[in-house]
Amino acid sequence: MKAPGVATLRGAFMATLLGAPGCASDANTDTQVVIDAQTVVSLDRTACMGACPDYALTVGGDGTVTFVGRRYVKVVGTATGQIPVADVQTLVETMEQLNYFGLSVPTTCESVKTDSPTATTSLTITGTTHTVQHYHGNLCAPEALHTIEDLIDIVGQSGQWVKCDTATGICPL
Repeated sequence: MKAPGVATLRGAFMATLLGAPGCASDANTDTQVVIDAQTVVSLDRTACMGACPDYALTVGGDGTVTFVGRRYVKVVGTATGQIPVADVQTLVETMEQLNYFGLSVPTTCESVKTDSPTATTSLTITGTTHTVQHYHGNLCAPEALHTIEDLIDIVGQSGQWVKCDTATGICPL
């Protein structure tokens, strides 16, 4: 089964976050994922052979967001923010719906591009951690990983620290 596209999932996700009428979740609240202060979602994007943003983003179960910019980002160093716990809850539930704990990237793939960045995601919940290292040049990786990486950026509001005020949005060194 193919994962939903980022645009489709982003729209549904944002509608859920914003409480859009008619977009309520049909999820059974008895099976709702329980997040707490020990819940952590992280995304670490590495540099590529070009101007790929190089940073780490961590979202805590209490809504605390920590950004550490390294290169090709608007903010180099550490920045923090706060998001609603409900947004973290929705992110974790979405990751569970996309079977995050079952995702991995094939180590052998006949379709590989060189010089691409790597995105490492991690979810810690109820004492269990799953981490996936996703080299973007590996074209055999599950599409759900791109979706999850993008959603962590959206929920963690990384754009405020990543995108520069240039025509391309790319930050010079």
